[in-house]
Amino acid sequence: MSKVIKVFNNKLEMGLRILVILETIYPKSFDVEMINYYDYFILHTNDIGGEESLHADVPNRYGELSVKRELIRNTTKLLLSRGLIDVEYSHRGIEYKASETTSPFLVNLEEEYTEKLKENAAWVYNKFKTYSFNDLNKFIIENKNKWGTENPYCTIGLINE
Repeated sequence: MSKVIKVFNNKLEMGLRILVILETIYPKSFDVEMINYYDYFILHTNDIGGEESLHADVPNRYGELSVKRELIRNTTKLLLSRGLIDVEYSHRGIEYKASETTSPFLVNLEEEYTEKLKENAAWVYNKFKTYSFNDLNKFIIENKNKWGTENPYCTIGLINE
């Protein structure tokens, strides 16, 4: 029996992004949904008024907001088990926060991709730091139909050929 190895959107890749997000917002904490939003934003900065996105502008990419929650939940469990993040229980629910080992772990990662993630996370945080969850949710609802609809040929053109 061979095991399928996921190259993209696996726990390692998501873990890196979660660590970068939580380090950037420290000492604040985020729940799974806020991590999900920030993850989308740091990968697709062009969608929210930033420079070139880190990941490709694929059609219907806003769908990522629906499919990554389970991966984020599983990845936070892994990061918690390794002491790389902390969990907080409050009236808002379960939230995650950078631990004392988050920054020392990330400082050793100097790849271009990681540095760009850090840069994008800082930019996203500065853009949205005054937004409540409801404000951010409203922003997404108002804009998500624009994210991934700029190239209809990819989805419609291939069907018509």
